[in-house]
Amino acid sequence: MKQIICFLLMIWAVSPLWAQSEYISKSRRMEDDRFEDLDGNGGVLLLSKRNDLIISVTNSKKKASIRPNGERPDGYYEFWVIIDPKETRTPKIEISRRGSVYKTELIQAITADYLIAYCIEEVQNPIREEDQTRANDVHLNATEAKLEFTTTIKNLQVECLPDLEAKISSKVSPSDPNINIVTVIIPIASLTNAKKAIEDAEKERIEVTRKIDNNLNNLTNEERTRLDKLETELENKKNIAEDLFKQLTNIAIYAEGTNRLSIDISDIGPRIKRCYAVLPLIIEKSVFVTQCSAFMNEGGKLFGMRKYKEARTAYENALKSRDVIVNMRPAIRESIAQCDTCIQYESLAARAIKKIAELKKSGNATQDEVARYASAAVEFMQMVNTYNPDEFYTTRIEKMERLLTDMPLKIKFTTVEWKTLHEGNFIPNVEVWAYHGTTPISSNTFSSDRKFRNILSKEGFNYKQMGISDTKGIVEIELDRTNLPMGILFRPDKDSNIKIKYMSTAELLRQAHGTYMEKQFRLKMYTK
Repeated sequence: MKQIICFLLMIWAVSPLWAQSEYISKSRRMEDDRFEDLDGNGGVLLLSKRNDLIISVTNSKKKASIRPNGERPDGYYEFWVIIDPKETRTPKIEISRRGSVYKTELIQAITADYLIAYCIEEVQNPIREEDQTRANDVHLNATEAKLEFTTTIKNLQVECLPDLEAKISSKVSPSDPNINIVTVIIPIASLTNAKKAIEDAEKERIEVTRKIDNNLNNLTNEERTRLDKLETELENKKNIAEDLFKQLTNIAIYAEGTNRLSIDISDIGPRIKRCYAVLPLIIEKSVFVTQCSAFMNEGGKLFGMRKYKEARTAYENALKSRDVIVNMRPAIRESIAQCDTCIQYESLAARAIKKIAELKKSGNATQDEVARYASAAVEFMQMVNTYNPDEFYTTRIEKMERLLTDMPLKIKFTTVEWKTLHEGNFIPNVEVWAYHGTTPISSNTFSSDRKFRNILSKEGFNYKQMGISDTKGIVEIELDRTNLPMGILFRPDKDSNIKIKYMSTAELLRQAHGTYMEKQFRLKMYTK
């Protein structure tokens, strides 16, 4: 404890007073974690109300894939950071705003084909935590675990889900009146019961599923309906129990005007004591007056004005400035790379649009010729708009898309087995279904082929089979652009050990390659 207090006093003494400016920070968003097909790579999902993030991975020799994924209905922009686990399993990611010298960073262990979510926001008083637990720290009660937060931050809040039944107390340190100690006593039974609820629900579901499968031909329609309903209820029960456990094991820490920190206690056990120091993030305010900062600010403004060449020059000057901050160089280089990308694709879009004008002027252009260049222009402008969303691009994209309204959207799928770290064989006889319903669904909706058949018998009007893969796993479909389905479902042979896969049309088109008119998508399907 004395070591923690001395550490806090040192930080408190050198920390500048918090100002009214806002600084970029990170907060964990566990509710947005999700599985995605990342080719065996790991991923971090960054969510922000801003679309001008500059993201770099600083401990990977191979350049990580930074994928802006557009704006969600809730107003957050998604950024996918995809990392090859062969490069690093604990990437260090630095995030800043375009044109700003302030940054936040995170180090996160990754999991294959899973996105771990963080919210990137601007707050007046950014905070961070440091694990100060020592080997001899222990809580003497065998039915409990203990968390201890030592801080100089006034009115620090520690928030637990009520179902955890944790006891939270706070006191002023006897060693220094400027330091508060917040203690959280966690009943282990609350966590044990939550885990057991998950296990029990899964056992019940397995038993019902086995009963249905073993008596499929002997069940009356009434019995079948009852058991199907019970199976769905138990699946929902398990999902609710898993969500509850996830929330129970997430301890939130925050104060007025700060970001929210998250402490994961999913692996905590009896007698365990963990100690944390919660600190204000030190802001180097002197950077405001540096030459580097001035160039960064200029570059950000020029980029927003779509003056990418001038912005690139400003960022190059920032990189060469005599007072450049060493740890800002990755962000500056990423800014230069984004300028290069926008310069390239804006030039390509301009050429495509110019070609359309020439074809129309000639008077003998075919619809296919115009469509080919319009499709290219859309692709190029969408790329620029991804990095710098602007009405200038969206209006032109809409104009080009109107030229293509009557042209079908062709998609070529190649279905292959996915063996976690490598591809397997091509998968023949995979049915491709379009889902035209309005209720959101996911792959989990179809836990078995039997369940899909059951849904199909009740809601067949929402589904339409579009094709089936051949011996090389290839299937080609055409979609009406004016009536795109909500999603596409891939149904393997019912006797295979491969799971049904569902993707929303929006996500599929984001991941697909090709042109606006013809897309290609390689679908990796997991075996059970």
